[in-house]
Amino acid sequence: MIIVTYNHIEYMENCLKSVFINNPLEVIVVDNGSTDGTVELIEKEFPQVKLLKSPRNLGYGGGNNLGVKHAKGDYVVILNPDTKVEKNWLEELLKPLEKEEKLITTPKILTYDGSKINTCGNIDHFTGLTFTRGLNESPEKFDKFEYLSGLSGACFAMRREDYLELGGFDENFFAYNEDAEFSWRAHAKGFKILYVPTSIVYHDYELKVPPKKIYHLEKGRYIILRKYLSWKELLLMLPSLLATEILTWGYSLLNGFEGVRFKIKGLKDGITTKVEKINCDRKKLLKSLDWKIPEEQLSYSAVDRVIKKIANFVYWINYRVIVR
Repeated sequence: MIIVTYNHIEYMENCLKSVFINNPLEVIVVDNGSTDGTVELIEKEFPQVKLLKSPRNLGYGGGNNLGVKHAKGDYVVILNPDTKVEKNWLEELLKPLEKEEKLITTPKILTYDGSKINTCGNIDHFTGLTFTRGLNESPEKFDKFEYLSGLSGACFAMRREDYLELGGFDENFFAYNEDAEFSWRAHAKGFKILYVPTSIVYHDYELKVPPKKIYHLEKGRYIILRKYLSWKELLLMLPSLLATEILTWGYSLLNGFEGVRFKIKGLKDGITTKVEKINCDRKKLLKSLDWKIPEEQLSYSAVDRVIKKIANFVYWINYRVIVR
């Protein structure tokens, strides 16, 4: 099990206590240079943890890649530090991996107090957008096993050799969207992502997209599109890409000057960052992704929802043309 932390002392004790109730074979914590006493807490209270101290902040993806390289088990489980887990969470998450090859599992993630859903896997959209699945719904909902378009980077499990074969997280993604890119790569390489509702994680999460996050999300989105799609697919997707640009520019404008500045910066860095093209069956890849975006997320008025309904209509028509 890999937990990457950077100044998470307020969560670490609860997280590790809940993890050890499940008797994991190995727990690796990668510290990205915390200055708040996280390292000292772990060394004092959890000597059984394998603690890796990075001399520099590797980001979430880089930290996990380092942890997996040092892991010894057949399976790896990635877990956010601002979480706590239910008893039998680990057993339930690993069970399907024993029966099916080329599989990644992701749990039901509730808010920290358990009152509502944070996400039941992610919605990875074919234009590169990413959304949480089931956000703010009742914890009793989403009670069936399902194959999904996206895993949640807050928690997922897979065979260690598969993680290494896929190449781990793309370290061009310092924060945000690294799980979306990993999901696209998994689909491109023939993997499936399975939602496991019997595995429960609690995550301290609130949906917020401030200007700096706009930068990371947009930079990541452009990198994903450039990495996995050719000019042919991008031209076919033009109506949908334009709809997504309208949505993202509109949201950036709502965040004022800083929102626009970070949107432009994300666009610039997203189209200039060097990427290694992934060769795959692109039509099959696009079929594994979602065409519909949730209309209620990040909507602040009836107008927002109407615009998203129109966008979803464009996506639906365009997607049918692309994957036919």
